[in-house]
Amino acid sequence: MKKTKNTYDFIISLLLTFIAVLFMGYIGDYFFDLNDDVLMKDMLSGAYTGAPEAHNIQMLYPISAFISMFYRVVRGFDWYGFFLCTCQYLCVFLISYKALKLSRKDEHKVLTALFVLMFSLGVIGAHFLFVQYTFTCGFLSATAAFLILTHKKDADHNFGIAFWLILTAFLLRSEMLLLTFPLVCVAIFIRWMLNMNKEEFFECLKLFGIIVAALALALGIHRFAFSLPEWKEYSDIFDARTELYDFQYVPEYEANKDFYDSLGIDKSEYRLITFENYNIGLDDEIDAKVLNEVAEYANKLRSDEEPFAERLKAAFSKYIYGLHNFSRQNTYEIDSENYCPWNLIVILLYIGVLASYIFPRQDSSQKEILRIVGALALLFICRTTLWIYIIMGRRAPIRITHPLYLIEILVLFAILLRRADKSRALPYKVVFAVMLISLLFVPDQKKVIDSEMQARELMRKHYDALYDYFAENSDNFYFIDVYTSISCENDMEEGEATFSEKLFDRVNNEYANHDLMGGWGVKSPLTIKKYSRAGYSDMQSGLLAQNAYVVQSESDEDGIGWIIDYYRDKGIEVTVDREKIIADAFAIYAVREK
Repeated sequence: MKKTKNTYDFIISLLLTFIAVLFMGYIGDYFFDLNDDVLMKDMLSGAYTGAPEAHNIQMLYPISAFISMFYRVVRGFDWYGFFLCTCQYLCVFLISYKALKLSRKDEHKVLTALFVLMFSLGVIGAHFLFVQYTFTCGFLSATAAFLILTHKKDADHNFGIAFWLILTAFLLRSEMLLLTFPLVCVAIFIRWMLNMNKEEFFECLKLFGIIVAALALALGIHRFAFSLPEWKEYSDIFDARTELYDFQYVPEYEANKDFYDSLGIDKSEYRLITFENYNIGLDDEIDAKVLNEVAEYANKLRSDEEPFAERLKAAFSKYIYGLHNFSRQNTYEIDSENYCPWNLIVILLYIGVLASYIFPRQDSSQKEILRIVGALALLFICRTTLWIYIIMGRRAPIRITHPLYLIEILVLFAILLRRADKSRALPYKVVFAVMLISLLFVPDQKKVIDSEMQARELMRKHYDALYDYFAENSDNFYFIDVYTSISCENDMEEGEATFSEKLFDRVNNEYANHDLMGGWGVKSPLTIKKYSRAGYSDMQSGLLAQNAYVVQSESDEDGIGWIIDYYRDKGIEVTVDREKIIADAFAIYAVREK
């Protein structure tokens, strides 16, 4: 009988996941959310260097090697995009299957199934279509926390599955896993708190130890794979670039000329470093040392201008506002202080979990109530600490904040399901309320997705034409200005999105005869390999070759004059001729030495 029930739960979970896939496919198409994923896909697939690469810069080596292996077998399929989508829908299946197994009555199973489906469609929603490896990592981590809390000894394999989810998340995006890992640890600790016995303590301790050991081993393999001197040098550049551009800023030149002079950075080189240009690949002298010096200097200036205490106070203010700001979502990349319905659901679940232990009073002992109060307090303290950390770091995009909400919601949902075994109907009344909120936000998600789809289709009209031009001129090589690779600036149509790539469409993983002039991928051994295939030793000299061209937004207000100034400061006089305009948006320039 039990086996039959498990089979039904399995089938229903598959059906729920299939419905989510169909619904998302019906209302939209799959896109990589950002150009970061596009570049990683190009490296894995072989489009970047001409051969699938296991050294993929943003991911750890073992998973990069695993995914690139599939590209070696079948080159013309979008394996990386398929992997991200599969991970996310697998999480939906695992959550629904375990939740259904914990629901004893048929009406509770129906309610649980509806909750998982409506939450997937009305809250997570657009993340299924605009896939991004950071969010996928957070989804895997959140699902692992849910499985850990709902694990029943000798009844399922939750701990084992949770282990593999966490390991996969770490390999996929180690920084995001480490950000969510404290909440996973809280989930493990809460599991022990709610049971409070010696056997449970050692079981949780064993799980924690195995996870930490596996993560350390994975990191060790990655570091060994990147132990060659050229990769170590690039890793230093990557870390310095991340610190400067993600967490600091580039101080202005005129007010800090003495500092830049001490680094040997002239005004044209400074311009390459700034966010106004960011084409740092053009100059090999802009290395890890320079970027680190600028980051440290910027940090000192910022600390002097804005003391830590003031930043902390401002972060708390922003944090509190984000908790109770229930404005409806109008766009996909929402304002960093607008988290509805995520925040609304979290507040409801905190209240619901506490109420399910208190009412009716005879269902709980005083010890149980104290334990749940302590568990909820621990969870809230941990989430507050993480939120203050990311707010003070001045980087709170939804690909980071939504997974934090997701793991918190799933931890609370897991506690609620555990309580449903002993309590009466109250936990499922809370589940019904959350399901209803999620359902009410399904139209909002559809509206957001429709708007984002239109914006991305407008974008494709420009960029598809540009990439078609590259393919038609395969004997040439094109260096793309960083900001042109993101948008066509003033030539964007109203509502047009920034650059991304559609999954499973126009898949061409053959060697691409173009590269960005900046960003996190430049100055790596893969960049050197790519230039070598094109016949160049570096970007600065390669750009002057007879078959090399610069691509820049046609309406760039500052024009292409910056590149003339740069080469002049290097003692090289160049001419710049506009060769062609693509899609009324992109200018193709020939830069040649006089």
